[in-house]
Order: sequence, then structure tokens, then C-alpha cells
Amino acid sequence: MNLLVTGATGHSGKLFLESLNDKPAKYDEVHVVTRKHTKNEFSDLTNLNIIQHVGDLQDEEFVNQITQNIDTVLHIAGIQMSRNIFKSAIKNKVDWVIAVHTTGRYSKFKSASAEYIEIEDNLLKHRDKINMTILRPTMIYGSVRDRNMYRLIKFIDKYPIFPIFGNGNNLMQPVSGRDLAKAYLSVIENKDITVNKNYNLSGRYPIKYKNLIKTIAEKLDKNIKLIKVPIFLSYYGVLFAEKIIPRFPLNEEQILRMKEDKDFTHIAAQKDFGYNPESFDEGIELEIKEYRGEK
Repeated sequence: MNLLVTGATGHSGKLFLESLNDKPAKYDEVHVVTRKHTKNEFSDLTNLNIIQHVGDLQDEEFVNQITQNIDTVLHIAGIQMSRNIFKSAIKNKVDWVIAVHTTGRYSKFKSASAEYIEIEDNLLKHRDKINMTILRPTMIYGSVRDRNMYRLIKFIDKYPIFPIFGNGNNLMQPVSGRDLAKAYLSVIENKDITVNKNYNLSGRYPIKYKNLIKTIAEKLDKNIKLIKVPIFLSYYGVLFAEKIIPRFPLNEEQILRMKEDKDFTHIAAQKDFGYNPESFDEGIELEIKEYRGEK
């Protein structure tokens, strides 16, 4: 059997491959997709027969080539690439696609959710042609590779004041890349249960946004002052900040979604394949240790 993994060099993708390396017997070949040739990226995965494909998932011809003679696809590289993946997978008679999408589809703000809903709903129309499992993580964090909490950590470490957009009482439930990697492997190992199902993958508990910021500051041993800013001012402020501050840790979509809770139950995943994520307090402590080491 052959497995194709997109997003293999990302945080959860690399951790998944490391876990699979301890259980290599299931797949004869593990195909991985990268944007550029990474000679030593997978050299430590000595128990896996890694076959690397260098290319762009937006290129339909490339995607058609890499999905030939594949039994299972674990698609981590992003929901925007899912159309090409599923189209070629169906054409090449792939048995099963596990697609890692986002809980962003549940947002009440059309600008934040419309694209995700359209992509997923179109894919779900093809359930009679291919086996599929859709995984929807919440905000992903957990290492220097993440684009969410790591930016917040650096910002809080550098500045004594942090703007809270809205009242800060909105709930969040971030999930660590480590827990996602474990979930991918568990989904594959429990195919008879997980095939043709959808799962939300969230952290152990919801946490208020303002408490999330305070937790990061405490772990960094920083005294920080929270300044509450109305949402409408925040939106335009972030638009401006993105233009003048390199790698500003927020974008306008995140500001819009500050008005809604983003807590999602993972009971179905817990029931079907034993999903048991770590708490934010545990996960962010590990990320801050990694940040301090890099710093």
C-alpha cells in the first residue's frame, strides 16, 4: 500500500511522519510533497520508504502525477488545495483521502467562512466516488513552525502593552501540532470507524482570549498591560499595522472572529479513535521553551 502526504514539512506533518516511522509496516511507500528539494529533511526517517515529489499543488498536471498508484492521501497542505487533490484522486482511483481543513467554516462571518464552506460542500458531493474523512482543527500552535501563537509569544516578549480587540471574553480552543499528528495516525489506524466521517480537532479546554494572553505572559515571566480596543477600531488598526509592521501577528479575519466564540467539541474524535489533546497551559509551555532555545 502507498501513502501520499502533502504538507509533509509542516509542523504536524513532520511529527506525523516521525510517528509513522515507528509503525512502518502499513505502507510500502510513503510519498511526500515539497515545494523545493529538501535532501536531509527526511533522512532520519530510516524505517520509511520515502519518495519525494517537488512541485506545486496548484498545478493540476503535477497533482495528477503524484496521485497515481496511491491508496491513501493525507492532505495537510491546506483546504485551498483540496479541489485539485480530490479531482486527481478520483481520476486515479485513490481509495481514501483524509483532508485536514478548518473549523473556520463554522464562522458566522461570511467573509471568513464562505470560501471554506463552498470548497467542502463541493467535495462532499463526491462521496459516492471516493472515501473521504475531513478533519477540522481549530487554531494550530505548538512550535516555532506555527504562524499563530509563536508570533504572539514574540510580540508579548518584546512589548509591555498588548491590545485586546473587543472585551477579550471570546472563547478559543487552540490545538497543538503534536495532538494533530497523533490524530492523523489514529484516524488511519482506525479506518473501519473513521472512514467517511468528519471530526473537529480542538484543544482540551476552551479558554478566554484575554486569559490566553495572560497565560503566555506568565510563562514568559512578563508583566503585561492589556488595552481593550473596540472591534471596529481594531479592524482598521490591523489593516494599517499589517502594512507597516513586518509579520504582524494578527490579520483582519482574526479581528472579525474576535466577536465570536471559537470553542468546538471533540467528543466524536475522542469516542471513535481515543483523541485526548493536551491543555493550552501544557502546550504553550513547551512552545515557549522552544522559543527561548531558539532565541
